[in-house]
Amino acid sequence: MKLQVKQTGGREELTIGSQKEFLRLWNSGVIAADDLVQRGERWVRAGDLPWIHGMLVDRKRDGRRLFWLTLALMLLGLAGVLWIQAHSGAVAQKSGLLPPGAAHAVPR
Repeated sequence: MKLQVKQTGGREELTIGSQKEFLRLWNSGVIAADDLVQRGERWVRAGDLPWIHGMLVDRKRDGRRLFWLTLALMLLGLAGVLWIQAHSGAVAQKSGLLPPGAAHAVPR
């Protein structure tokens, strides 16, 4: 399946041999969303092609998922740090860093 692609203001056309090659050029930025692709007798924006539109929706969804996952892990880490700070004496005794009966250099 050969695809004809041209820029919106340009007259020259680029012939692409396969859809796989088209996607490779799309992902590398050679083909932009406003470039035109010939579908039958009419020209369609590359961003409006069904397989490209689906990729854009998936990328947007993946970006949101990554944001919320990062935020949740940051909050979990913050809660862990706050818990360790609040229970530092017990954590130090359990870890063996503070032997029983040791004196504190700094008063509480």
